[in-house]
Amino acid sequence: MNERIEAHLEGLLLCAASLPEVVGERLGLDDRDEVFAGAWPLLRSGSPEAAKTVLSAFAVAQGARLYGLRDALGMASQLHTEATLRAALSHGSPAHAAAAALALAMQRRLDPADSRLARLLDDPTPAIAVQAWQALLQVDTAANPIPRPYAAAIGHENPELRAAALEAGIWRGEPWAPTVIRKLAEAGNALGLEWFMAVGDATGAEGLLKALAPQANARHCKLASRSGHPAAIQNLLEWMSSEDPSAAADAGAGWFRVTGFDVEGERASVPVGPEADEIDREFAPEVRLPDLARARQQWAANGARWLAGARWCRGHDIGVSLSSAAQRTIDLEARWDFGARAALAGARVFPPPPAI
Repeated sequence: MNERIEAHLEGLLLCAASLPEVVGERLGLDDRDEVFAGAWPLLRSGSPEAAKTVLSAFAVAQGARLYGLRDALGMASQLHTEATLRAALSHGSPAHAAAAALALAMQRRLDPADSRLARLLDDPTPAIAVQAWQALLQVDTAANPIPRPYAAAIGHENPELRAAALEAGIWRGEPWAPTVIRKLAEAGNALGLEWFMAVGDATGAEGLLKALAPQANARHCKLASRSGHPAAIQNLLEWMSSEDPSAAADAGAGWFRVTGFDVEGERASVPVGPEADEIDREFAPEVRLPDLARARQQWAANGARWLAGARWCRGHDIGVSLSSAAQRTIDLEARWDFGARAALAGARVFPPPPAI
């Protein structure tokens, strides 16, 4: 997909002089993706005048339009935009300051000690505070002693704000983070469960996986596959025999994500509810059921090795190290989870995931 986008962009840049006429109208739309699609080639052209056009739109934008412009400004070179973004951070409205902070952070041009950033973290509008926490995620580290209002944000009623603050704390390597994650997970909190499966200790994760074992559903399959623990492999093997086609298929997908072995078998229709009309029944969704016999053979051949490992993804044990082969094979979520675990252990092995 990235290659297709880049190829399309290169085609647009061939007519750089006409770009304002070709894509300029998109800057005034209210669809975030459309606005990005207009601003991105203008900024990538390297033209100071094109950058001014984008910055002029940024100065008056709101809502989705502002987000689209922010995304483009954060991903492109800031040679012609950094000064204006810094001015917006210092003197702009809270919405523009937060957008500018995140755009600057994406290029590592944001000072984590910036006083306006500190105020934005406590902004009463969750959408603004979320961006400030997302910006902080990119630039803050354990070496920076500045205290942050984690408790208030993690205790906030807004789920996006809670998630952004907790992620920032994890990647900063805050010593309280594992305890908070565990408590949230033990209380059944969805955010806590996700993070505990990603970074929690093996003993606690195994206990939670055992509690999930009798219940085969999409959410539990995702949690098990994200953990990659040996106990998760056993859960997924059991769930593949579920009478619910969707649950069985989800377990099969989780099995592939953890072990690297494809067990897709025959197709099956997902049952529809009694309220479904004739069209819904005729076009009921289909899933690929797992080949349980093949999965059991794989367990028989590899179970001892899997049980001796720590965390598995696509057949690689990534509990303590990330080999070159694993980096070529595992998905981005597993890679970011490895980085988060390393950050909690006291070292950032690579930057956190981009917020845009």
